[in-house]
Amino acid sequence: MNIGEIAKRAGVSRSTVSYALSGKRPVSDETREKIQRVIDELGYRPNASARALANGRTSTIGLVFPPAGNHYTGMQLDFIGSVVEAAAAHDYDVLLSPSGVDSDRSFQRLLGERRVDGAILMEIRLEDDRVDHLAELDFPAIAIGRTARPEGTWWVGLDHTALAAACVHHLADLGHRRIAFVNRPEQLLRAG
Repeated sequence: MNIGEIAKRAGVSRSTVSYALSGKRPVSDETREKIQRVIDELGYRPNASARALANGRTSTIGLVFPPAGNHYTGMQLDFIGSVVEAAAAHDYDVLLSPSGVDSDRSFQRLLGERRVDGAILMEIRLEDDRVDHLAELDFPAIAIGRTARPEGTWWVGLDHTALAAACVHHLADLGHRRIAFVNRPEQLLRAG
């Protein structure tokens, strides 16, 4: 089903159907209602690709996350789920793109083909060429974490110093005197 068929059944031009759907130009209430009746009758759903081409927006956010290796942690999966839920609340879809450092092919397609309106990058490294590449393209993006040179890039993170202090104080207030700190695997720390 396409807007040509809707136009034919509603007795209007294709451009009138297009204007009624996009709201770019005024269409009389009577004509809009006639078009809507045909749309409802046929169960028409607009083609997302055609709509993106027409208005230059995909209504999709790219979530760039690290390749799984052996598996994803519960925290990573919770974060991915939270991004999807938040995006859906604002009528956005999320395109998941596993991408490591060195701006691999998946990441290049995401940007080069403008499949998304913006990107969220997870698992940022101190030296991360993906962040540099996004900045060079002036592509709308935000990083979860920061690089060694965070100036000029958008990023969010936790105040790890305050977080660690709160944890230690809490355990000390409970009477604990020996506290262990379990960190990320050594190879991740060495990798930056």
